[in-house]
Amino acid sequence: MDMAYQVGSNRCQTGKFRRSLTIKMVARFGLISPCLIEVFYGTSRRLALEHLNKLVTEGLLVDVRTPRSVDGRVYVLSFSGARMAEELMGVAIHYRSVSEPSQRINQNTVMHDLMCAFVIMRGLLNTRHETDFSPQWQRFISETEFRRLHPENSTRNIDGLVQEPSGTLAAIEMEHAFKTKKQRQTILKKWANGLESGLYQKVMLFSHNMDILSDIKRLHQQLLTEAMNSNAVRRSSKVDTLTQAEVERLQKAIIYRTVYCQELTALFYP
Repeated sequence: MDMAYQVGSNRCQTGKFRRSLTIKMVARFGLISPCLIEVFYGTSRRLALEHLNKLVTEGLLVDVRTPRSVDGRVYVLSFSGARMAEELMGVAIHYRSVSEPSQRINQNTVMHDLMCAFVIMRGLLNTRHETDFSPQWQRFISETEFRRLHPENSTRNIDGLVQEPSGTLAAIEMEHAFKTKKQRQTILKKWANGLESGLYQKVMLFSHNMDILSDIKRLHQQLLTEAMNSNAVRRSSKVDTLTQAEVERLQKAIIYRTVYCQELTALFYP
């Protein structure tokens, strides 16, 4: 599915490209905000807001006010926007009709969902210089799309799945908060299942906070070391026990990415 951003030969053409890409992003991630549009299109926050509000005027998006977003609002698809997204992408869009648009978003995960959209699209549209287009990955599956493809309880519901230029599939995980050691043990087991079944070959962890990534790395090292110890394995519950093969696979697959840490902090916690 083409999610590349194109700059047209004139403002009218560029506007059409942006219109289509914005609709596709909202369809795939479930929401969008002005701060993301500002980064993706290299424009100002004012122009990003104008762009989104124009789509609202056209009846394609709905403005949902929420204090959970750094902009104080997010934008979701209208019924007409969902139909347009279907035409653009050639896939069915699951549209939930509700009396209040705010009910179509999970208020508790707004910040997390926006961060996921930022990381995935930022890597896809990555440009070091104006003439140096160097995407970190070429294709992706969003969290919602992955959940529909793999509803099994044994599979970790990852925040996204990307395909790198080499063809390697990597799970994307946005770590927005600290978790307990028990929670991390359950997550490790589900990642191990995903790696073993070939759903992905890597697990890349992103966060806006270096302390969160450091704490995750510390807990992972403890859990994987304990799993390699026969006494610790016998004390573990049957469900969460990691085999030696799983431990070795996880040690090679988990990558802690700090590349967007500063950008995430500046954008979402100004």
